[in-house]
Parts: sequence; structure tokens; C-alpha cells
Amino acid sequence: MTNPHVQNPYTQQSPQSPFLPPNNLQVTAPPMPYGQQYGPPPQEHPQGTLILIFGIVGIFISLFAAIAWYLGANAMKEIRATGIRYSNESNIDTGRLLGKIVTIIALVGLAIVFLIWFVFGVLLVGARLSQGL
Repeated sequence: MTNPHVQNPYTQQSPQSPFLPPNNLQVTAPPMPYGQQYGPPPQEHPQGTLILIFGIVGIFISLFAAIAWYLGANAMKEIRATGIRYSNESNIDTGRLLGKIVTIIALVGLAIVFLIWFVFGVLLVGARLSQGL
């Protein structure tokens, strides 16, 4: 007879399983069908498309670029203040960025035009004064 209290060195003990035992399994919702989102779809910001369109039109008419920059900055402030995620935030950001870039380029171009106009005006007045003296 063998003593049941003595361990047999030839038997292997089963290793501990890294998984939870079956009675501790968590019950979760079944996965959503393909193509469906969890929860309601995110809403669109009411000015998102307008800001993008103004940013694009601003490439040709600079006044719209400045308006897109202003509206986009206000919309981004609103989004940060409320914490609401909109589905068209990329439209807002793209329109704002286009507006900013085109407005800065337009202002630099306008400054260059005024500088050239001023330099030619000074040269013209100087040329007339030198001829008249």
C-alpha cells in the first residue's frame, strides 16, 4: 500500500493557467455588426463646411481667407470649451489653416506692393526735383 500523504516524485502537477477560471468570466456586449459604430454617430459642427469653403475660396479672394481664419479660430475655441467631438473637425481645422496661410501671404504681398509703390514714388519725385533744379 502506498501512503496518500507522501507526494509521488514521478507525477506532474498541472501548471497554473494564466486565464481566468470559467466562473469568473466577464460578460460583455456582443460585437457590433460590420460597418456600424458604437453609440450615436457624432454630430457635425454647423459652421464646419462653411469654414472649409471660405478657406478654399480665400485662395482666389483674400477677404474670404481672413473670414475663414476668424470663424475657424472661434469654432476651435468653442470645441475646446465644450469638449464635444464633431465629425467635421478636420474641415474646420483645414479651413482655418488655409485661411491663416492665405491671409499671411496676402498681407506680405500687399506690404511688398506698397513698398514697391513707395520706392517708385520716391524715385519719381526725386527724378522730377532733379530735373526742375
